[in-house]
Amino acid sequence: MVALNAVPVGQPFRVEKICGPESFVERMYELGLVPGTVATVLRHSLLGGTVQLRTGTTTFAIRLPAAAAIMVTPLREQPIPHSCQKSGEMTASSSS
Repeated sequence: MVALNAVPVGQPFRVEKICGPESFVERMYELGLVPGTVATVLRHSLLGGTVQLRTGTTTFAIRLPAAAAIMVTPLREQPIPHSCQKSGEMTASSSS
């Protein structure tokens, strides 16, 4: 597990635990960040103050101190096989 503020842009993740005061945890639940939720980091702000997330059809930003209190597991994206590829065969770009 890592803190959400350490997850790179484009990386999907699963929420594992939200730490902090009860009011903060409840607010994150209201935004849809509950344990088990899968979301994606869309961007980090230019000045490093917020992280923009997407979960389902909802997009929102949270401040870095809040993101540091959310523990997540980064998920590996499954490469989409090219129609000409044989099953189990990998291309140079998918093996890195």
